[in-house]
Amino acid sequence: MTRRRAVNVCSACHKRKTRCDLDTTQAPCSRCSELGEICVLRTRKAYSARGRRVGRSITSSSDEEHSATHGRSSVPHIDQAQIVAAAITQPGRQAVPLFVGEGGYGDILDATGKVDHRHFVVPGEAEKPLAPEDLAFLRVKGCFALPAESGELIKAYFQYVHPSFPVLDGPSFLQEYASSGLNKINLLLIWSMFSISASYLPIQSRRATKKVCVQRAKLLFDLTHESDKIVLIQSALLLSFWFIDAEDIKQSWYWSGIAFGIAQTLGLHRALDVGLPQSSMREQILWRNIWRCCMFRDVWLSYGMGRPLRINATNCTRSELPFSENHVQGIAFDGVDLYTPAEATGFMKMWQVLVGVGTTLRAILSLGQNRSSAQTKSSGIQICPQSDWEQTPLLTIVSRQLRLHQNAALSALYRSSDDREKLGAVAADTTSVIYACLDDGTTDYVAPTTIPLVVPAMLVQLKMLKSTELKLRKQGESTLELYFRFLTAIEDNYTAASTMKRLFAAAQNFIFRSDSGTIHEDQLASIPSPLVSFLSSQQLEYDHFQGFDN
Repeated sequence: MTRRRAVNVCSACHKRKTRCDLDTTQAPCSRCSELGEICVLRTRKAYSARGRRVGRSITSSSDEEHSATHGRSSVPHIDQAQIVAAAITQPGRQAVPLFVGEGGYGDILDATGKVDHRHFVVPGEAEKPLAPEDLAFLRVKGCFALPAESGELIKAYFQYVHPSFPVLDGPSFLQEYASSGLNKINLLLIWSMFSISASYLPIQSRRATKKVCVQRAKLLFDLTHESDKIVLIQSALLLSFWFIDAEDIKQSWYWSGIAFGIAQTLGLHRALDVGLPQSSMREQILWRNIWRCCMFRDVWLSYGMGRPLRINATNCTRSELPFSENHVQGIAFDGVDLYTPAEATGFMKMWQVLVGVGTTLRAILSLGQNRSSAQTKSSGIQICPQSDWEQTPLLTIVSRQLRLHQNAALSALYRSSDDREKLGAVAADTTSVIYACLDDGTTDYVAPTTIPLVVPAMLVQLKMLKSTELKLRKQGESTLELYFRFLTAIEDNYTAASTMKRLFAAAQNFIFRSDSGTIHEDQLASIPSPLVSFLSSQQLEYDHFQGFDN
């Protein structure tokens, strides 16, 4: 029986002329692991179809004649992976992915001949031991002492965070957790996960708990020599949900920027190509979801904080992998599935809708004041019937968050087209979601991104306070009171809720004190700075409010 030839082999095994099992083990292969050698995928020479049909029996002279006829060069093949690997100054045994773009360092590859791909697997930098004083400092700061509620925090993360922000490979993570606990899971990733999942536990001080988790994650991020760039991206994205102080630069905008930068150095914004043949479909889905999470955070932070988009979508040439339920299938904790089959299917569909809403909002923000063009984007934001999702408590919680995102995007659209009637209808739907949360007592499960999502609806109510009709003024006042109740219910968890409540209370107070909505100059001095331009111009524009999430 003819032995099947391996599709992928490493350069070391090829040179030794020994069989390589890189196809099954992934880098490093068994032989390189045994000998302690660097395992780098060998890039094969691209042969023409005709050349393969000729077979091995052709003579050297016929090769030369064939090459001359078809203009083929006799220059020996260059292993471009070895050139890329030269960038690693002190290579270790662990293979890592590396992306070389067009231009810059990529020009060096282009000079060697045709570049078939831009993603490579090369030996990573050798691990550097942590300095004794840094190790001692991390220990004193409690970075190695995980909380007693670690299991509950892990469970809460996959129940309430993962369905609408699948930045982790959930099934693989929980399988590792089931077999080894937290012993083999990256500490930086653990603390980053806890910094957001603590929002959903009924503990005495969730805000203080999250602050401790964030502080420990920051220390690990800064002091340890973390070589796994995927972990760095995942941790930075999770830390970007933290907000505590407007003067602290190391929060949402800071951490999201780090995540975007590392993701682009790995080439997550580009389609994976033949440079990574050993990557599994699960890995490709994870990388695709991580990049979708980057795009998600970029557009919603830009929207909520009134800042420019930082990811240029025209530079992203990812091939669209179909949405898959892989990230929500097999999610089991202590041997019990966390999602029903209906929930897994619903979460996958909602994630797909959420990504589409973000894409549409990105187009709206990019179009700016081009109202006629922006109006054509409404088809990308369709509010799904509640009956499609709300079948279980988990689906209800996640579907409400989806509706808030849809309504916020529609508010941006109708504001750009100055369609006040539709803007009011969207605000009414947002109000119904907030009322439902208060009515069924699910405010403990509100996501950290909620605060900036309700600001447009609150501004519609604030504008009603200036109406000449008593009925509209009363309606605006009573609806704002509903939102104040909602913000009060979640302010022990989210600092941004307290900030937004104070801002709107100040705006309401000065509108009541003004004469026909006009604020006197002597009153402006005591108004919080984000409201000065807003009130003095009498323009109830929500881009004067900074949206925070923590």
